[in-house]
Amino acid sequence: MSTEPSIRVLIVEDEDDIRNLIVDQFRESGIGAEGLSNGKEVLIKMETFKPDVVLLDQMMPGKSGNEIIRDIRGNSRYADTPIMMVTGLNSEEEKIAALELGADDYVTKPFSMREVIVRAQALVRRAKQAHKSQQKSMTVGELTVDLSAHKVVLRGVEVQLTLTEFKILVELLKQSGQVLTRDRLRERALGNLNVTDRTIDVHMASLRKKLDTMGDSIETVRGVGYRMAL
Repeated sequence: MSTEPSIRVLIVEDEDDIRNLIVDQFRESGIGAEGLSNGKEVLIKMETFKPDVVLLDQMMPGKSGNEIIRDIRGNSRYADTPIMMVTGLNSEEEKIAALELGADDYVTKPFSMREVIVRAQALVRRAKQAHKSQQKSMTVGELTVDLSAHKVVLRGVEVQLTLTEFKILVELLKQSGQVLTRDRLRERALGNLNVTDRTIDVHMASLRKKLDTMGDSIETVRGVGYRMAL
């Protein structure tokens, strides 16, 4: 049974060998990848493929990489899609021009495929985190968190959390699946770097209890912190 790829990458590269290599390497890493030989149909392809990140060459027939950046950034649907330039042009002027137009990263040829894959994944992670930080509400299963009203509703019933518990829950949801260290909790949720580990553990125990069975999704990672496993 096939599994859904973790992310989708669109590669725009006019050299067939390079494009096919990049596409194959992403796919072998479990990442969905499609290629285009020029930039004329980028927006059409983005409509159907819905990539999480776009990799662009600079020197291509028809449209240059910089022109494609303008097209993407000028379209309200895709303006926030991360863009990585993968090009043989390595002058500082070329790099600055692309970044000023809206590229998020710039890799020069020859390149390490592993590095390109890791950097593409990092761009997607940052984009998703930025999206989460702009959200007015977060919904996970039967739990809804209203970020502006500081309100938490579980199965249609409001859960009364303290401000600290609310901040902890929001950080856990934003970092869902990843370990949230106690130092991060001190900084982002409690706002006090002098808070002891014991105090954090007490807040976490209270939050788990108030979230009923949903609280079981908050895992303790010994010696590190906590993780929301959803």
